[in-house]
Amino acid sequence: MTSSLIPEGFRPFASRGRFTEKIGPLYYKTDGDSTIYGFLADESHTNGHGMVHGGMLVSFLDETLGQIIWRSLDKQQCATISLTCDFVAGAKPGDWIETRAEISRKGMAVIFVRGELLVRGERIVTADGIWKIIGK
Repeated sequence: MTSSLIPEGFRPFASRGRFTEKIGPLYYKTDGDSTIYGFLADESHTNGHGMVHGGMLVSFLDETLGQIIWRSLDKQQCATISLTCDFVAGAKPGDWIETRAEISRKGMAVIFVRGELLVRGERIVTADGIWKIIGK
């Protein structure tokens, strides 16, 4: 993977855990008040059919939606309760895959988020998730 394939403005995401290192490298950039995450799919992310594995896409969503929530909570610890994904299209090695998300509701103990994965601006996965705010 060469850095010339990473879109301008994206910086390496400093992993906070060993699992994230296994699915990366991941990147991020800030865009106004929001953060966009991305990764360049390669052969290590594929299934037996040469497409990006659905487990990789869900793992990427779980990590990045969690990061978006964590930042919205001023870095307060949180954990995934539920993450529901719908696969709309596929991705292949060489594709740049981005997460876009918005928090739909924030309660005292849980937070709800809606996100999607995009390749070249086209939606490939949609997701709805609930995260527990730890200590609440």
